[in-house]
Amino acid sequence: MFDFKNSKTKAEALSMLLEKCLFNKRIEIIPISEAIYRIPAQNIYSCNTLPVHRVSMMDGIAVSSSFFKDGMPETSNWAAGKEYTRADTGDDFDDRYDAIIAIENVSFDERGKLKFKENLIVKEGVCVKKRGSTIKEGDCVLKAGIPIRPSDLAALAIGGITDIPVIKKPVVAFIPTGSELIAAGTTPQRGQNVDSNSIMAKHMILEMGAKPLCYSIVKDNPENIGITLEKALKEADIIIINGGSSKGGEDFTIKVLENKGEVLLHGVTAGPGRPMSLAIIEGKPVINLPGPALAAYYGLDWCIRGIVNQYLDLPMIKRQRVSAVLAEDMFCPKSISFLCKINVEKRSDGTYMATPVPFKASSIGMCLGTNGQFISEIGEGDYKKGDAIEIELLCSKEFINCYKHSL
Repeated sequence: MFDFKNSKTKAEALSMLLEKCLFNKRIEIIPISEAIYRIPAQNIYSCNTLPVHRVSMMDGIAVSSSFFKDGMPETSNWAAGKEYTRADTGDDFDDRYDAIIAIENVSFDERGKLKFKENLIVKEGVCVKKRGSTIKEGDCVLKAGIPIRPSDLAALAIGGITDIPVIKKPVVAFIPTGSELIAAGTTPQRGQNVDSNSIMAKHMILEMGAKPLCYSIVKDNPENIGITLEKALKEADIIIINGGSSKGGEDFTIKVLENKGEVLLHGVTAGPGRPMSLAIIEGKPVINLPGPALAAYYGLDWCIRGIVNQYLDLPMIKRQRVSAVLAEDMFCPKSISFLCKINVEKRSDGTYMATPVPFKASSIGMCLGTNGQFISEIGEGDYKKGDAIEIELLCSKEFINCYKHSL
């Protein structure tokens, strides 16, 4: 039963859960074309040596340095393909030549005869890029555990890597429960509510770098919940049951979890979403997220993201932050870490104004659609109009999320 007194902090809850998780991490080989933002499972080393032979370092002409050993040579009778040849950046050139003269130091007279700038010094190897100076076979081109960025794809291609060993994405099952729920896109009737959390969870899980597995709505029935949970345990690495987490007459989920495995806690000092429960079943984390959309969002953002990051050996994201002045008082209960949704506006003087959108006094669309958020610490309490606070920026017309792990 949900118990305020025995609630754990977010950090404590995650620590308890992760200590008992038996993650079955797997490696899969994927083509380079699909590797963006995936997590390499091991260091990756070049198969290529580039350049294969020495090449020109810049646009210019290739010459033999022997012509310049006694100073500037007479070039009026030089011919292309004999005493010199054109060699632009990255070009191979005939082994008769061992130096490059930059094109800026070369000109041709009215008869097309070659001329050099005065006092030009030409020695063997000048402006010549040596074999292997770009990359050598065996050079490390990508370290394990770092999400693969577009620039890393270029390094892999240079190294001749076409197939990448990566950590297989954890499968995160999402089970929406509630006899009142109907699928999104269906017109609700009296006593019904739209399952909005499935689509939100699916795309938050994708953004975390995991693979979502969203089940159909399960009615408030312990047997049905148990059957779907058994299915999810066979198909997923992390399981979320959404709804049925509090003390209502149809809140059966905690009993199902107790019958299937070990319930670690039922209650966190984080809101909205305090009645969250965490369990371990067959070594897998099973999280019961509260049903309200904002509570589900908060639980997904700190708890599920924390589990996925642990699976992929990634740090938690750090969103861009700005300091903003509160336009109104902001309620933050002292007893919990509290998610406050914020609309942030940049003023003409370059400073930011923050307007709280309290979830109990605002429409859910207004709460979910803010362009910023603030998470209070336990013991902080309320903030007053005029206080300066640090806001996390979210996607909006003005601000774009600066983090991305996977698509």
